[in-house]
Amino acid sequence: MRALVILGAVIANTCAAWGGEYLVEASGEACVHGLHAQPPGGPFSVFLFCDDGGGSNIGVIATDPGAGPGKIDLGKLKVWDRWDVNGRFWQDPEWATDVTSFAWTSDLKSLYVATGEVYGTGALYRLNLVEKSSEKLFPTAEKRKSIGDRYSTSVEIKAVDPQTNTVTVELSYFSEASSATVVETIVVGR
Repeated sequence: MRALVILGAVIANTCAAWGGEYLVEASGEACVHGLHAQPPGGPFSVFLFCDDGGGSNIGVIATDPGAGPGKIDLGKLKVWDRWDVNGRFWQDPEWATDVTSFAWTSDLKSLYVATGEVYGTGALYRLNLVEKSSEKLFPTAEKRKSIGDRYSTSVEIKAVDPQTNTVTVELSYFSEASSATVVETIVVGR
């Protein structure tokens, strides 16, 4: 019984450090294959595929009945036309491949996705779930040029702030100048 209490405390502390229910680590031993629901009671889920040697891959699914907006406040827009009962699954190789982590925003409208560059792009993306569109946020073209095309990058979300909907990410890459792996911490958001 004591081992379960200790294990529970370790899991709770790990989740709190990672951003609680808003952040999911998706690579390596931390990968949990299956459906990860959007908190708190949002209309979306991510299906995380732990494909071992093929990396971790994801797809976004509108899981609310009728594929509706659920608790998402559409504001003045009041249009929900990108999702329907015959178009519930969304996956794009640019952001869905070699996923290291992903994080929901508290307004339920966005999902941040971080990727590695073994099979993916080594970038951070923000998915606009209402519009069903994606935007590459980091590394910028300028940063990518400074790293060089010969070296791969990896991005991992380390924390999410549900108050500001910002994420703290680590960008890892090899630096030719120092002959070592460099890890930069960056806060990205609205």
